[in-house]
Amino acid sequence: MPRLLQAICASVLFCVLSAGAALAAEVDAWRTVFATPQELAAIDEPIVCVLTIQHPEIIRKQLADKPAAEYSGAKLRERVQQQSGLRCVVVHFTEVRGEDLDRSNVKAILITGRSKTVSRDLDAQFHPLIRNTQIPMFGFCGGMQLIGQAYSAKVGPLRKLREGEKDPNPGYHPGQFKEWGFLPVQIVQRDPLFEGLPEEIVVRQAHAFQMLQVPDEFELLASSPECKVEAFKHRQRLLYGTQFHPEVNDDEHPHGRVILENFFRLVGLGPKPSAGD
Repeated sequence: MPRLLQAICASVLFCVLSAGAALAAEVDAWRTVFATPQELAAIDEPIVCVLTIQHPEIIRKQLADKPAAEYSGAKLRERVQQQSGLRCVVVHFTEVRGEDLDRSNVKAILITGRSKTVSRDLDAQFHPLIRNTQIPMFGFCGGMQLIGQAYSAKVGPLRKLREGEKDPNPGYHPGQFKEWGFLPVQIVQRDPLFEGLPEEIVVRQAHAFQMLQVPDEFELLASSPECKVEAFKHRQRLLYGTQFHPEVNDDEHPHGRVILENFFRLVGLGPKPSAGD
């Protein structure tokens, strides 16, 4: 074979192998976080499911920029396992259907937030699960909005920024007001979800949109000056939503952690006692 042809073949082979390795790395990174429907179906033990509704392209960029173990979804899985005392399985809503989650061994479902929507049609596929399942459910930010939309509630933007008002995240819906960072929220109706917390809690906010009304089947639990529907619950079921992110918390801002602990306690879950207890 002529040397030039050999060189061309070698170059093409290198490109193919490199592309394949990059694709495998991407798939592997995704799979270290998200379980397949087949993997979910094969699990018999009691579990908590996290349904991630973030746009795939945003997740893939995050996984490319940091190790999979540092991805927020992987960290959430670890925290949920600690707080619930059960194995936590994280799935992505482009890969599962609502009926995949409606199983007797799934003891609770958490729905994440998102910064970009995939499609309304995909969202609508999960409305029957949200409306009909008896599994306790808790939606955060976009997850709360998905719950509200399943009950025909509307979602709309927060107000426009006023002249001279600082934008905390100019790259996300520029010109629009956002609740961003750890901010105060007022409890307007006491509920076991807020047990052990003051009337004003400080929780992580990251949103430019809001629920425009509380669905008829729900009760308003918390508000802020810029966002009326900060938390709600279903009147008959263990179905909660918060516009803020209780799953994002730290030692200086522990109220979100307490809210999640209270939710799991309402479900009948909690950390497994140590051998000395």
